[in-house]
Amino acid sequence: MPSQPRNNTPLVPPMWAPPADPDKPVCPYRRNFTVDIKSHTPPAPFGGRDYNRGTRTAVADQALRTIKQTDLVMRNPPLGTANPPTQRTATLAISGELAVADGRGAQLAICTITPKVAGQRTFTAVAKIYDPLYYSFRNKDVPSVPADVTWDADMDYSREAASYEHLERIGEAGSFAPRYFGSWTFNMAIRIGNTTQQRPVRMILIENVPGPSIRQLCLPNSGAALDRASRLEILARVLDGNARLLFKGIGQNDLAARNVICAYPPNTLPAAMRQPPQRVTLIDYNTAVVYERTRHGIRPLQRATLPPNPMELHWNDTLVEFRGWIPAEWEATPRLRQEWLRSRFGGPNAARYAPMKTKLDIAK
Repeated sequence: MPSQPRNNTPLVPPMWAPPADPDKPVCPYRRNFTVDIKSHTPPAPFGGRDYNRGTRTAVADQALRTIKQTDLVMRNPPLGTANPPTQRTATLAISGELAVADGRGAQLAICTITPKVAGQRTFTAVAKIYDPLYYSFRNKDVPSVPADVTWDADMDYSREAASYEHLERIGEAGSFAPRYFGSWTFNMAIRIGNTTQQRPVRMILIENVPGPSIRQLCLPNSGAALDRASRLEILARVLDGNARLLFKGIGQNDLAARNVICAYPPNTLPAAMRQPPQRVTLIDYNTAVVYERTRHGIRPLQRATLPPNPMELHWNDTLVEFRGWIPAEWEATPRLRQEWLRSRFGGPNAARYAPMKTKLDIAK
């Protein structure tokens, strides 16, 4: 039995760094990448504080410390599920890269999808690819320890697919959320030593919503001409949409400037963006929760007759994730933010929402 240090400090695992991995290919999801895909039934959502653990077996920490990422991925393939009742097939060709990089997690690329059924039209979509080989092997919270990338990729896929299925059912896909074109799988060839093997990769296809994110519009060189009133109108629509999602049984859980797309017509120049867009869209649902599929079941606010009031939801929320978009003085003087919430969601507008259950006091 190893001895304890004299000061009784518990022994800790040694610092870890990813080992050399000569079999790992460069990230392939670049322009002109082409692959045949087929529709797939995603596993039930799992992980996090709300969902059950599911059937995915986590790899022990000690095993993660002694294995290459390529070997980890090959030994722990994605969860298998029953085939869809009707198997669809298509060819995917990447035409543009939105967020593609080794270590970033899910890859995002604009694709042309050509169905392999006569009479079905080719369409454009965004592919979100949950390939564990290109997730960061370093734990995002503690980089000095490894992450089970196979668990992370399957969890992201299961939760995001469940979210888009729910968004379709409640009528928000194609409105406040992107349209959903289903869950898919494809095989990637990989050479291990002297042999070539196939490995499955999971993916969803969603609408390519044209336009910049709020975060992009906040950049000093964006050239956007939106005035304060237009920015606050867009913010109000985001908060209203989020309240509707909660009412309809889904919490997106990552309400931030980078995840809100202002859907202007294609090729609209920033200088021409003087009015709020006709559509504001919330993206990124890999950490979202569909309440009816959790261990807790339907939430009380879903049983109400109207959505919760955004004023109540965000009364004490600093909205720091929208810094650079909201007025700078709100951060120093919370009362100003609360007065705006009251003017936007109180008075006659409050009739659109459920009665508030708490008294809202203006900050001093």
